Amino acid sequence: MTQSKENQSASHGEEHMLGHGFYNKHSHEQGKANTYALPLIVEGIHRLDLKQIGSEFRIADYGSAQGQNSLLPMKTAIAQIRTLAAKFGRATTPISVTHTDLPTNDWTTLFQTVLFSPDSYLVGERDVFCFASGTSVYRQIFPPNHIAFGYSAIVEHWLSRKPCNIPNEIWSVRATGKVRDIWATQAKADWHAFLQYRALEMQPSAELLIVGSGAEGLIDLANHILQQLVKDGTLYPSEYEQMAIPTYYRTAEEWKEPFTSDFIRKSGLSLDDFKEFRLDDVYLEQFQRDDNAQAFAAAYTGFFKAAYEPCLFVNLSDKRTPENRQHVIDLFSQKLESALAQDPKKYSCRWVLHLMLISKKQK
Repeated sequence: MTQSKENQSASHGEEHMLGHGFYNKHSHEQGKANTYALPLIVEGIHRLDLKQIGSEFRIADYGSAQGQNSLLPMKTAIAQIRTLAAKFGRATTPISVTHTDLPTNDWTTLFQTVLFSPDSYLVGERDVFCFASGTSVYRQIFPPNHIAFGYSAIVEHWLSRKPCNIPNEIWSVRATGKVRDIWATQAKADWHAFLQYRALEMQPSAELLIVGSGAEGLIDLANHILQQLVKDGTLYPSEYEQMAIPTYYRTAEEWKEPFTSDFIRKSGLSLDDFKEFRLDDVYLEQFQRDDNAQAFAAAYTGFFKAAYEPCLFVNLSDKRTPENRQHVIDLFSQKLESALAQDPKKYSCRWVLHLMLISKKQK
């Protein structure tokens, strides 16, 4: 399996998350989604055969971003590994954790978070080692038969590339007809590629836990504001045309589809558990407690900026000065925050989570 040059350039040139620790501070929805996975982390590791795994336990955190939301899942995994090792009579088991993400990820913040946060999985631990790889999840990252436990949360909705523009829209969920089909085809190819590479990397009896997200809020509001900016001349029509965000929210059937294919079956991968949850909106919950619409709007705007600002505005014209580029970005955020403050309940979002526990069967 190889990536096309088009795919390679897309993954090298785009930064998905806003850096300098901004994403860590504004990804509370993603953090809450991780908590739904904790019981499955325990279940997945409990099912492992340590005789197949070997003396070192290697964990892959696929799509780590800036690290904050990885701390609790990795801490949970490490605690369960210690419990499992004790049952096998092992006094100590070295554990390595490798965080992976795009080359443009904010790696400085990730290492500062893992090494110095009081919530880090390294606190109070011995023989736990932290590594990182700046490699797309749509490529092979590790040697064959290397990983004992893989974890990936709120990652696979990001595609390896933007397959095409979407007329008058920036989200694939609003695409129709042939354009919708093009995005669905790209999403299918990416999901197959992800699983095929993970199958190569996983050891026999290894487990892989995926936390996939469904459609998010602010879809129509963000698009409406961008269209307003075009009308008033702030945003060029040619810039808006390029603004489709490279995400796709799969249905349960689309997540499950690869496991009916001959290739995935021959790879040894098996979808052993599939759960669906609706995630409460953490920002709306806070608004219901304090009735502070401005705080709600600021929090949600921070969430949107952290996740989507880099890729949304990556195609602003090269003719713009840095100051003018920043003016456009700031004006969008101001209008978004103002609209959110007007009616918090209208723009609340409840994610749909799909949790998948996948194993590699022993041959």
